[in-house]
Amino acid sequence: MVQRTGLKFDATPEDAPIPSSAKQICDEYKRSFDGMLKAVITEWSDDSLQEDIELYGQTWKKGKVLSVLVNHQIHHRGQLTVLMRMAELKVPGVYGPAKEEWAQMGMPPQE
Repeated sequence: MVQRTGLKFDATPEDAPIPSSAKQICDEYKRSFDGMLKAVITEWSDDSLQEDIELYGQTWKKGKVLSVLVNHQIHHRGQLTVLMRMAELKVPGVYGPAKEEWAQMGMPPQE
């Protein structure tokens, strides 16, 4: 999404081969994110967040792009949580305790 805004940074191409390991996914994500963050800081300003850009056949403010990006990450975090539970992996609490962590605190999990 952010690559379509005109920001210039090195990111994993959309047509890159599927990664072969979780480490490779993590490394590529970090590399792309660090490049995007640097580009946002150097190429955009508070004032420019009100500027319009064309995305997906619509006109968005640059600030909206950043907001949608955060929401998109939340969506993927939810997907990852489900996959981790299906694989019987420990889900870490990020925004407070995960369901599995409530018992460790002597409390019933919240419904």
